[in-house]
Amino acid sequence: MKFKELKFSILQILLLLYFSWSTQVLNAQEVKHLKNKIEIDFLKNNFQNPPAKYRMLQITHNTKMDGMLDSLQKYGYGGVVSNVGFDNYLQCEDEWDKFGEYLARCKNLGMNFWIYDEHGYPSGKAGRLTLESHPEFETIGVLCARTEGKGTLLHQLPQGERYLPEPLYICAAPVEKGLYDFSKKVDLTPLWKKESKTIELSAPDNKEWGVLSFHIKRMYEGTHIVTNISDSNPYINIIDKDAVARFISLTHEAYKQRIPLELKNYVHAFFTDEPSLMTSYLHDDDSLLPAVPWSRNFREEFSNKYNYDIVPMLPYLFEDGGSETVYKRLDYWSLVSKLVEENYYGQIQNWCNANGPASSGHALLEESLYWHAVYEGNLYRNLRRMDLPALDMLTSDPVGLAHSNQIPVPKFVSSVAHLSGKSEIMSETSAHQEHAIKQPVSFEMRMATVGYQFALGLTTVTSYYKYDEFSDAERTVFNDYIGRLSFMLSKGKHVADVAVYYPIQSMWGNLTPTRKTTWEPPEAKRTEIVPDNIPRNNNLYLTNHIIPYRADLPEAQRVNAALGEVSKTLLSNQLDFDFIDDQAIIESQITDGALNLFGETFKILILPETSIIPLTTYRKIQDFVKNGGRLIALGQLPQTGMNPSETSSIVNITNQLSKSGGVQVLKKLVEIAPAVKNDSCPDISLSLNCDEMFYNHRSDGKSDIYFLINLSDKPVERDISFRAIGKIQKWNPVTGQIQMIKGRKRKNITTVYTSLKPLEGVIYVFERNK
Repeated sequence: MKFKELKFSILQILLLLYFSWSTQVLNAQEVKHLKNKIEIDFLKNNFQNPPAKYRMLQITHNTKMDGMLDSLQKYGYGGVVSNVGFDNYLQCEDEWDKFGEYLARCKNLGMNFWIYDEHGYPSGKAGRLTLESHPEFETIGVLCARTEGKGTLLHQLPQGERYLPEPLYICAAPVEKGLYDFSKKVDLTPLWKKESKTIELSAPDNKEWGVLSFHIKRMYEGTHIVTNISDSNPYINIIDKDAVARFISLTHEAYKQRIPLELKNYVHAFFTDEPSLMTSYLHDDDSLLPAVPWSRNFREEFSNKYNYDIVPMLPYLFEDGGSETVYKRLDYWSLVSKLVEENYYGQIQNWCNANGPASSGHALLEESLYWHAVYEGNLYRNLRRMDLPALDMLTSDPVGLAHSNQIPVPKFVSSVAHLSGKSEIMSETSAHQEHAIKQPVSFEMRMATVGYQFALGLTTVTSYYKYDEFSDAERTVFNDYIGRLSFMLSKGKHVADVAVYYPIQSMWGNLTPTRKTTWEPPEAKRTEIVPDNIPRNNNLYLTNHIIPYRADLPEAQRVNAALGEVSKTLLSNQLDFDFIDDQAIIESQITDGALNLFGETFKILILPETSIIPLTTYRKIQDFVKNGGRLIALGQLPQTGMNPSETSSIVNITNQLSKSGGVQVLKKLVEIAPAVKNDSCPDISLSLNCDEMFYNHRSDGKSDIYFLINLSDKPVERDISFRAIGKIQKWNPVTGQIQMIKGRKRKNITTVYTSLKPLEGVIYVFERNK
């Protein structure tokens, strides 16, 4: 502990002793006033001089003792994210010795320490060691080849050294207007002979038929493995329990062997980086085939869970075969999701919980519901299995972020933390996208990018900004700014009236695998008409990949677009919210017309283009409405459950809810904000609309803390009305200055004139009236 911190601790002890003595000579009101003053003084001191635990961590893979740590401490960094050296990764004792010395130096300097768990990324490879002598642990997928036509069809079976030689399944079925009739499906698998390269079908009638063959392949070409900028080593299968267990034994256990006490008592977290299912493509290649995840035990695990064989049902995953299609897809993706959650994130969390550090890190491509499904199964549930949920912020364009129609990832990750009882939310932050296209990034843009994330719930920053991106003066200002925001916005509980449902099942049920890159919109069913003139951006995915929401889009594209667009609409109207999943809804208590969970209280629930929902979730929503809660649906109320028997009950509930005065079904995005405002008293409201004004409200029962940030490149002057009363203080997160200000009070509303420069943020603290 530093002398300054020790000195302050002794002061606190003396004050507490005085406080104990004073209760004998002061009345209760005076004692309460004195206690409040001590707490406020403590708050102000830590705001102006934030402790290391709230400050930024620098990601550095270099553990040389070259003065970097002293420089980091000098300019206000709180710690580092680091690892054993990459030379002869995990196998060189000299590198382990250097790592131990580096760790000890960080500890002596009072810096926080996280361990990065991989040689480059994505995590799981342990360099190349996980797959060394264990080729069975490599990621695999099931790929579908298709031939359609009339008469005699000659179907080519895909070839290559990465394919297993024997096809998993081959079938044929009649096709009419893009819809397969799998009730007339013919199994052609017995016709395959060893080393056969084709299958011939003589169609039994004059109609169009399709031949589908399914093949297991070790996934590599076109995937994230070969498009990342780290290395192109083959990747492990994250739904294979044994593969992930080997990764943990090679990495986490190696650290435990060498630094057991530090792991237990000092290292704060393990950082895992961009694990994914690796069966969707990031690179165009006409030779690629649509793929879905698979594992050595998947067929058996599926049969144990659902009591039927998935292999003959594989055609439903790739083609629309009528009413059964949605249920086969839901069964399949539910299991994939469970295996990702348990076998990757769950195993790492269990190990961390047993050995000291928190589990943390971030996924691949968090900005789209479609990406959540194809790369992670169910990202919400995966983040639940992190002790410290986190994200990857690859852009430092705050204006672009303010106007993006993608999922606001800091809001998504902080929502998971809020509704699973966690207090820390981390972001790996950089200007990677701007560097890639050689676009300049100002210091103010970096500051505002961090501010944007804190406005959406962030508490911790790990920096992938290069050290030389800042001047010495900027480093100090940047770290003080982050420390102040982190300290203040870690207090109390997040306050929001609105919850937005996470409709992952609606994506699973409409998900058609494609050989196209994931920069393209989700594949439409061939029976659906794709509208013309849909703008696409296939290169810079971080600002506006998702096509704008339109009611005439194919369902998969509507589901994908709606989640981000609803988020954007709410945030641009200063209507804060949390994303809520099925588990959070089921676990919540319904009181006074609100869903209550871990101190969060939601009076309004929004379903964004939710066609499919589990019955247990929908019944809880029905109870919420019956008890006075307000339900707003964009596009539709659910019509489908997780299986046919659930669907009949879902339809009944929808029929009942559609007659309720507490339910609105809206067809246009522009109707969302007025509907929410009509159903509640907004937490803040502006005298004149500003799409770029974002905020975060925290309450600890004694005070209300509001952080506001102007994410436009123009100054903003507004009267802002807060749903809070009390003494008002303006806290400047850049300078640390605190000043008393006045506002106009009316009932439980206080209006404050606010003037913000471009990209500037400010904190208002309302000390509640006694």
